[in-house]
Amino acid sequence: MSRAGSATRARVVRSAKERMRRQGVGATSMLDAIADAGASRGSLYHYFPGGKAQLIEEATRLAVEEYTQAFLAADGLDADQALPLVLAFWSAVVEESDFDAGCPVVAAALGGGDVAAARELAGAAFTDWTAILAGVLERSGVPADRVPAMATLALAAIEGAVVMSLAQRTIEPVEQVVEALGDLVRSAAA
Repeated sequence: MSRAGSATRARVVRSAKERMRRQGVGATSMLDAIADAGASRGSLYHYFPGGKAQLIEEATRLAVEEYTQAFLAADGLDADQALPLVLAFWSAVVEESDFDAGCPVVAAALGGGDVAAARELAGAAFTDWTAILAGVLERSGVPADRVPAMATLALAAIEGAVVMSLAQRTIEPVEQVVEALGDLVRSAAA
């Protein structure tokens, strides 16, 4: 594939990821992704012979890579250092979209019945992200027997708060969850 072809293909995948964040998997169409990327309709099946399933899978893979990088910013930190980063990241993501776009990996998990590979990628990402959060909790002094459940709770609470923020058009749910998680970690570590 030529350099221009690779760039076009990458724009289409990024467009699909952005549409997933805003509309979910079911409403993300190949034609819309191609149009958003400024690509020709003729390139559709040239770049994605597997059709929509291939495009959604690749958009999910891109989202997982990008969001995992955000989680890795917390690697090596304790909760007091990591939680403000969580708040800053999600505040930027949600507010910059005018409360119109959330986590594309959640969209892949929810719409995964149509694209099983996307759901599997989302599941693996959640496992990886939970492990990163477990490290944050361990460094914060949370007892080892409580770390797995608390890491799962933290990820579920953060992702749920993002959904609530979109629905309520305020970042307040994320702020509240981050504050409550900090309190919970300090209490568990005491």
